[in-house]
Amino acid sequence: MIRINLLPVKRKKKPKPIPGFVVATVVASIIVIVGVVFAYVNIKEEIKTLQARKTANEQKLQELKKKLKALENYETLVKAVERKKGVILQLRKNQGVPVRLMDELSKDLPNGIWLKELKTMGNTVDIEGYAFTNSDVVKYVNRLKKSPLFNSVYLAESKRKEISAGGTKEKIPVYNFKIKLGVKV
Repeated sequence: MIRINLLPVKRKKKPKPIPGFVVATVVASIIVIVGVVFAYVNIKEEIKTLQARKTANEQKLQELKKKLKALENYETLVKAVERKKGVILQLRKNQGVPVRLMDELSKDLPNGIWLKELKTMGNTVDIEGYAFTNSDVVKYVNRLKKSPLFNSVYLAESKRKEISAGGTKEKIPVYNFKIKLGVKV
């Protein structure tokens, strides 16, 4: 016996092959997506690295600003010390001048003259005093002119005046004089 099946047989259809452009597009899309994700992760890491470097540089900058300020303070201190050193050296240089000046003025002072006031301004000296006679004043000026310490000596004023003598009503005639000197340094 032969059997014949008259019922239509359902045949399995062979699947159609996927076209090549679709496969290529899917593969290319996957590669692009992986590349984009890789680039995104790399950029994120680079941003984190740059931010960390930025904060480290800002901290270094703050430290350097503090050091710069300390250096500027040090420089001002050095300048102040240099100025003070210059003043001290100048004082030492001129230290002997007042002593020599007083010695020279008192050495040449004749009897009958007394000094009332002595002013120094730079290299000039103003002397004010009293004398019993005008010739004593002239002798004193001539002695001062011979001194090696003074370069210009001149009598600015000499006036006759009467002053009271030590609490008594008696008046003594004296000469009030003013002398101007130039000091050699």
